[in-house]
Amino acid sequence: MAHNVIFMLLAIVYLLINIVASLNSSTDEYALLAFKSQITSDPNKILAKNWSQGTSFCNWIGITCGRRYQRVRELNLADMGLGGTIAKEIGELSYLRSLIISNNNFHGFIPNEIGKLSQLQEIEMQYNELNGSIPPTFEFLENLSKLNISHNWLTGNIPNGIFNLTSLTELSFRNNSLSGSLPMDICFNLPKLERLRISLNQMSGNIPPSLGACMNLKLLSLSGNNFTGSIPMEIGKLSKLQILYLGGNNLIGKFKALFVYIHLPLH
Repeated sequence: MAHNVIFMLLAIVYLLINIVASLNSSTDEYALLAFKSQITSDPNKILAKNWSQGTSFCNWIGITCGRRYQRVRELNLADMGLGGTIAKEIGELSYLRSLIISNNNFHGFIPNEIGKLSQLQEIEMQYNELNGSIPPTFEFLENLSKLNISHNWLTGNIPNGIFNLTSLTELSFRNNSLSGSLPMDICFNLPKLERLRISLNQMSGNIPPSLGACMNLKLLSLSGNNFTGSIPMEIGKLSKLQILYLGGNNLIGKFKALFVYIHLPLH
């Protein structure tokens, strides 16, 4: 008798899990169709022809789902010539790990709702026409390892909370109109950071000596800004540094001494 009760309970649990999974899958489909609805330019008719409710969204171009559950894990629409805005409903793709929409013609703001995607590991939005500020909600993306929003029209400050995301290996803000200064403790919580690109913006203030704490840094690009003061000698402690761009600022200091310490390869 007890065995039958246990079997029935397990069957009910399994049924409930499948019902919840089905409902969540419907949420993913709704979010993707909302995203599609804000696409105003699709020159190759990729989404227009392929993203249809008549087929499973896991088979749609640019979509990768998980093996266990039919939930969207990757949205990759790079190099498709798409234009439009990014629908806020994208924040409903709660299992999303990779968001790649680079090399398109997206414009408008980056939705704050992206900060709800707790599993997100990679954001690539470079080479679009996005404007407005970087959402402060990005500081909640604790699993984020790569953030590339270079070559857009973004303005305002870089939210300080982004520099507390300990999983980051790459940060790229190159060629926007970002302003403000870098936090003095910029590298205290970035043990894995390998690439930092902030060149061609309107950043100002001093270059933080704490950059010397990013011991895994291989590329540091701060050129084409309004940084002032001296170049911190702490940068010379970065034994893995291979590429350093500091030109186009208002910096002073003993450049030769710095280069003796960092041993950059000669080209």
